[in-house]
Amino acid sequence: MRIFQLNTVCGIKSTGRIAVEIGKLVEADGGQCLIGCGANYVPPEAEHMAVKTLSVTKRRLYSLLIRLFDAETCFNLIGTIRLTKEMDRFAPDVVHLHNIHGGYLHAGVLFRYLKKKNIPVVWTLHDCWPFTGHCAHFSYIGCEKWKTQCASCPQKGRYPICIGLDGSRRNHARKRKLFTSLNNLTMVAPCEWMRQPLEQSYMKKHAVRTIYNGVDLQSFRPTESDLRARFGLENCRLVLAAASDWDERKGLKYLIQAAQKLGKDYRFVVVGLSSAQVAALPDGMIGIEHTANVNELAQWYTAADCFANPTLEDNMPMVNLEALASGTPVVTFRTGGCPEAVDADTGIVVDQADVDGLCEAIRRITPKTDARKEACLQRAQFFSAARTFESYLNLYRELSR
Repeated sequence: MRIFQLNTVCGIKSTGRIAVEIGKLVEADGGQCLIGCGANYVPPEAEHMAVKTLSVTKRRLYSLLIRLFDAETCFNLIGTIRLTKEMDRFAPDVVHLHNIHGGYLHAGVLFRYLKKKNIPVVWTLHDCWPFTGHCAHFSYIGCEKWKTQCASCPQKGRYPICIGLDGSRRNHARKRKLFTSLNNLTMVAPCEWMRQPLEQSYMKKHAVRTIYNGVDLQSFRPTESDLRARFGLENCRLVLAAASDWDERKGLKYLIQAAQKLGKDYRFVVVGLSSAQVAALPDGMIGIEHTANVNELAQWYTAADCFANPTLEDNMPMVNLEALASGTPVVTFRTGGCPEAVDADTGIVVDQADVDGLCEAIRRITPKTDARKEACLQRAQFFSAARTFESYLNLYRELSR
């Protein structure tokens, strides 16, 4: 079986790691896998899979043009033609799309090629960009223009950022035409929540499967450390929060309010902050800009009594699954697919922006007991990468018959 995946990055960040893990399963099954990607760093273990579509210089140029003209997937024409020629040489049984935005592909060239070849295509939606005129998420501001026709986008300044004229109407029409042109396309939602907007969009004509994101249980597991002693957290209930980018939609202000309400018996550690955000934290909260590696992050998950995720806009965040895999229960807002990660024994779901509810949930779920830890480890097995990504292999086999 030969699988050609496409994603902005390869082997780094959550989507890049997912693509590589799927590739490893394909190889272990006796198949071959290549991953078309942008100019970003590729770790050594993934280099044999990576097919880069452009140079760093061109990536910077196209990123600028995209920002000026709100024209995601409209550049890198020559690089995408070369990519399709590489596909021809590879002769894939299935093409698997992840994030195709990010300035590394020309969608017109790609989709015309896929339509001509009629290769079975799988498309995993890591965000909502494929069926909007601009944005990657829309629930935070309650926008529903994507259901009919995007225009005058209220999130033009959000990822993927546009600093020029609004192109959301043009983009929405272009994507509708291209993305509905394939007759052999299966959409994959990484949680049940994602199925709902997908089935209300112009993509509803395509078949939809739900395959949960998988967590690497070899990397995220109970990992002992001296972090509590090192940071003076030995005699408190430790609440951990982590994100790659703490903008207002990640809910940092609710963590700060909860820390102030819960008092000195509870200590909050927040990972992934900017230096300015770390400096602005109130006394009693610990801010960390980033962890040294996955192992250190697993140590923080393990050291915590609970993991708090007050996100206001998300799909199926990996941080919730990584915490469970480290034996730590989760308190999360009722956002996107977050409630699907936990059950009654492994977490508590709180209504969005309910700080009192967040505090009460943290009180109820801490301190972490051995029974709770074991329940979390059992729950994580349901989301193990080996288990969930096996579903992709089964889908590939089904589509390539």
